[in-house]
This record gives sequence, C-alpha cells and structure tokens, in this order.
Amino acid sequence: MRYFFLLIAIGSLTACSPKTTRPTPGYYQLRFQTENGVIPARLDITDAGEWNILNAEELIQLDSVVFTGDSFFVKLPLFDSSMKGTWRNDSLIGEWTDHSRKDYHIPFAASISTSAGCENTIEEFRYDVTFSPGDSSEMSKGVAVLLKHGQILTGTVLTETGDYRYLQGEWNNDSLWLSAFDGTHLFYLSGKAQGDSITNGIFLSGKHWKESWVAVKSNTNMLRDPSSITTATTIQSPQFDVLTNEGKATHFDSTSWNNHVSIVQIMGSWCPNCTDESRFLKTLYDEYHERGLNIIPVAFERGDDVTAASARVQKQFSQLGLTYPFYYGGQANKAAALSTFSFLDEVHSFPTTIFIDRKGNVRKVFTGFYGPGTGQDYTVHTKSIHSFVDSLINE
Repeated sequence: MRYFFLLIAIGSLTACSPKTTRPTPGYYQLRFQTENGVIPARLDITDAGEWNILNAEELIQLDSVVFTGDSFFVKLPLFDSSMKGTWRNDSLIGEWTDHSRKDYHIPFAASISTSAGCENTIEEFRYDVTFSPGDSSEMSKGVAVLLKHGQILTGTVLTETGDYRYLQGEWNNDSLWLSAFDGTHLFYLSGKAQGDSITNGIFLSGKHWKESWVAVKSNTNMLRDPSSITTATTIQSPQFDVLTNEGKATHFDSTSWNNHVSIVQIMGSWCPNCTDESRFLKTLYDEYHERGLNIIPVAFERGDDVTAASARVQKQFSQLGLTYPFYYGGQANKAAALSTFSFLDEVHSFPTTIFIDRKGNVRKVFTGFYGPGTGQDYTVHTKSIHSFVDSLINE
C-alpha cells in the first residue's frame, strides 16, 4: 500500500509539472517593434533544436536556450543581453533586453518564413553615404559596400568610427533594405534606388536612434585614414591611470613600456567593432607575445557599477579566449575616455587603439576598426596593422 501511494504522489507531481516542448524548426523572420518602425532580423531553428541568429555570412549560435513549458529564455553570447518569450507552433512572441542600458527592452514577434531568392550572379556596388544630410550638427559620412544576389542583398557600411558589420536584406525593384541583430546592436537601413543614387533613406538603431541618409555610387573612399583622425599630443612615455578587474588602482608610465611593443585598446564590452578588433588582436598576441608584444585593453562600460562592468568584460574575454588582463577606465563615453587618456587630442570612437614602441614612444593611433563584415577592406586594414606591428617588433 505504501508503494501505491508513492506512485500516486509521483504521478501527481508529474501531472502538475509544465510540459516542455520545442518550437517548430525553420527559418524565422524576427520583427522587432520600435516606435520608429519595425526592424527585421533572422533566426534559424534547426531540426536538431539549435538556435542561430543569421546576419549574411555571420552565424551567432545561441547555446544557452532554456525552455520551461511553452516559454524560452536565452542569454546572448559576448554581450550583456537576453531574449525571452513564448511560442505556439511556428510563431514566437517575446522581448529583447539590453542589460547594459537602463530600461532597454524591445518587443518582438516571429513566424516561419522563406528567404528571398538567391542567384549565382553577384552584382557589387559601392556608394558614398551621407547621414543626416540636412543637419550639419549630426551629418556624417560613410561608404556602403553592397552585394546583390537576385533579391538577396548583403553588405555593410564603413564609417570613420568603424563599420556596421554584417547586414542582410532584400532589393526588390527600386526598394532596398538591410538589417542586423548581434545581441547589442539592432540596425535597419532602407531606401529607394534611383539611377546611381539612393534616396529617401532611413536608418534605425534600436529604439533610440533614427536619421535620414542618401547615397551616390562611387569607387572612391571619402573617409579619412584611420591613423590620421586622432593624434597623441604627448609622444614620449604616455601616462594614464586605470583599475584592474579587481578594482586596484594601476598607473602606466615610462616603466610600463620598457623593451616591449604595446597595443593599448580603448574599448567596451558593448561595442561589436571592439569585439571584432579583440579577435584580431588575439591573433597578433599569439604570434608576437613571446617576442615582446603586450596587449592592454582598457574598458569603458555602461553604468556606474564597476563590479558588474568588470564581470561583463570578463565574460566576453572568456568567450573570446583572451588570456591577457584587461583594465577598467570608466563609464562608456568619449569624454571619460579622453579624461583617462589625456595625452590624446580626442577620442573619436570606440575602439581607439594606441601603438607604443619599445622605447615608450607613441608611434600611431588608430580610430575605429574595419571588421570581417567589410570583406576586402578588412583584409587590407588588418594586413596594414599586422605589417606595422611586425616592423615595431623587429626594431
């Protein structure tokens, strides 16, 4: 009789437990709803139950999806953000939260869709882009590099602060759009193609930014050289004060540079261009560290909780496999970065990267970073940096 009641109790617990199923496998069109408009993105749920965010050639594996009944929760890799929601058959509804920002939530819905047709013929276009063309205080320049495969459109936009990474969308007749979602940035660009121009352009970044843009076809690059934008006002033995990841005050001065080539990276864990640069700097470190190369990342983070900020950076560094220490510089704004690195005339962008030779002299300052989403521009950019570091190592 005792075993009979035990079986009844176990059966009751099982009946009260939520039944966990899984969403239907397929290609989902995500639709993030902002006050400025809908921003599309792409989610692939494989037959094996794997969840992947898709941005052109980029595949972001979501390997921490937790299911409870018909609900899901997932922490996105590298960045301090998450998605949660529910599903029914082949549709999802939920919310994306960027935890590095205050009260930053964007609702989304998704349903199974089919991708646009892709052809073998590829057309390549380069456009000079002007953002906020009617506002001199906000106006900025860019270069759009686009590849058209039938209706599928991929590419990116290079700017003087970096690039917009992997963008994907469609080009139908005279209408085009591109978008990307990587866990920290949610981008959307749309416009009308008219001859050699793109007009009526709208650019959205999450729920906090909207601006117009126009473009014209061009094979020239109107952007400044990344090494010409920021200048070191003190060349010899630069000094700055930061905190270790344990909160200990640390001073860098002439003794820090003796007989080493040092790369000081002004970065943030919230910054995808910084993440792309960190991956590249790791390859330099692996190749040259034993010959005297040091990498010194200084993170500027959102919020005023230093412990939480350090934890975010540590998480990202662990996922990237970075073995060298990082330092905390302050809150994530250019004024704070310039206050820490007062020997620079400005901090124009995250990342900004300072190259210091074995004698402690600042030899070059790079602004921004062109990541792998820029294709050939990334190859040229990284070859140039690699060659320069090699020359410093061999001096």
